[in-house]
Amino acid sequence: MNLAETLKHFNITSIWHFTDESNLASIKKHGLLSLALLEKNTIDVSCYGANEDSHIRDRAKGLDKYVHLSIIKDHPMQYIKKRDREIPNPIWLEIDVSVLFENKSGCCKEIANAGGAKCYHIDKLAEVIDLKILLNKPHWSNPIRKAQLIVANQIDYSKIKGVTRG
Repeated sequence: MNLAETLKHFNITSIWHFTDESNLASIKKHGLLSLALLEKNTIDVSCYGANEDSHIRDRAKGLDKYVHLSIIKDHPMQYIKKRDREIPNPIWLEIDVSVLFENKSGCCKEIANAGGAKCYHIDKLAEVIDLKILLNKPHWSNPIRKAQLIVANQIDYSKIKGVTRG
């Protein structure tokens, strides 16, 4: 199946990004930016969803040029940041899947910057990630929950369909 067929088959109409509510004004102004664009444009981020070690791994693998997303409104990284109170006011941004067709995009069956992790072109989504399992909300310990999508550079704010507290 190509990407359009995969999304239709699994009824995926939205993808997700978690952040802190304090970042929302900047996202409304600039869109959802990759780490590289945030740094290049010296945009202040009051609360990152990743820590500096993760940013170092992103830069080393070239993943700092991508916005990291989740297929479901749930991700172990968000859970940990929320649990550890590193994101005081967590929110989920609901994003239209059309961004996957507009920008260079990829998918990874685990956290993209993990050691040994491989990202694939977005057309391989159904081959790389078992969407049937992921979309049926597997147990929190199932590693498939770590699956990520990556979208190059920027997601325009107009592509954000909604914001929910998380």
